[in-house]
Amino acid sequence: MLSIFWLCLGLICYVYIGYPILITALASVRQRRIDAAPIHPTVSLIVCAYNEEDIIGRKIENSLSLNYPAHLLEVIVVNDGSTDRTSSIISKYTDKPDITIVHSPVREGKAAAMNRAAALAKGEILIFSDARAIYRADSLKLLVRNFNDPEVGCVNGNRRLHKNRSPIFGSEKSYWGYEAYIKTKETQCGSTVSVSGAMLAIRASIFEPIPTNMILDDACLAMQTLRKGFRVIYDPAALCFQSSAMSTRDEVLRRQRITAGRFQMLLDARALWPWNDKLAIFELVSHKVMRLFLPFFSAGVFLSSAGLMFLPDTPEIVIALFWAQIAFGFLAVIGWISEKFGWKVGLLGIWYYIASGNFASFRGLVRYSKGRQTVLWEKARRTE
Repeated sequence: MLSIFWLCLGLICYVYIGYPILITALASVRQRRIDAAPIHPTVSLIVCAYNEEDIIGRKIENSLSLNYPAHLLEVIVVNDGSTDRTSSIISKYTDKPDITIVHSPVREGKAAAMNRAAALAKGEILIFSDARAIYRADSLKLLVRNFNDPEVGCVNGNRRLHKNRSPIFGSEKSYWGYEAYIKTKETQCGSTVSVSGAMLAIRASIFEPIPTNMILDDACLAMQTLRKGFRVIYDPAALCFQSSAMSTRDEVLRRQRITAGRFQMLLDARALWPWNDKLAIFELVSHKVMRLFLPFFSAGVFLSSAGLMFLPDTPEIVIALFWAQIAFGFLAVIGWISEKFGWKVGLLGIWYYIASGNFASFRGLVRYSKGRQTVLWEKARRTE
């Protein structure tokens, strides 16, 4: 039982602390530079929308006002079977010469919408964007400069959160800062394996249609790029802004979808993973796969330490960590109650955010194993 305790605890520590330290050390001895330079290839900015009536007008205006040569930029908006006012709002832009509107009467999912837009796109660089991601004016120039390097095939921009009154703003901001640090170090080593669909650029010459049953379309594009021998990099200077989730429940919806998508990619790893890139495989296992099993590692630590409490000569560190877990659970419950009643969460939100993340991972596994997680996911509500 003691060996189970140490094994599970060691795996948790590796995921949260050990891997970031290790990738930082690797980045310090294996820095691969990016031959970035100001270039102006033709760009297709693709926005896929489903029931985005509250933001789609602002997103289109933002896309048309970006600081990039107008004759080199086309904007393609795909309306994926929206049932609200999205269709009528988008229709107001049909007379604009630099925007293409694609209406689909039936909702087929984001991967299918992305494929439809890519088939029409004329740009050398395809940039896929979430409807709720508002780009800084210079973001396109900063993204495409990296494609001056012939080894770069895919570039992910930096997703930042608007400061708002969401009870989980602080926790979500901390999480994304932690992720951004890891992606930066992975990029310095060669490639990152973690990308966000808020701002994702790829060379049109290496784009292949995404399987329409793919839950994580952005991760699929990253794997596609790595399999073809190109680098996937993260550029923190290319900024877009998005609001945080309205509540932890909304964040759980997003994260359980991501978990289901990771299990999908894991079970089809033979076809999807870049097996010729050993560093990328190491990053995938350490950064993505092991996180899927954190709920089980955590359960292993708690159950084994609880069992050891009934045995004589239990090491003091086991006793201390058992009570630390009880305290963690207590703080997470207080965080949940605070959010439920609209109280200021503060630091308590971090413990609740971590606990809910593990819960979301477990739910994502259950949903995927039962075939309940499709590409038509329920969107998380976001503050404005």
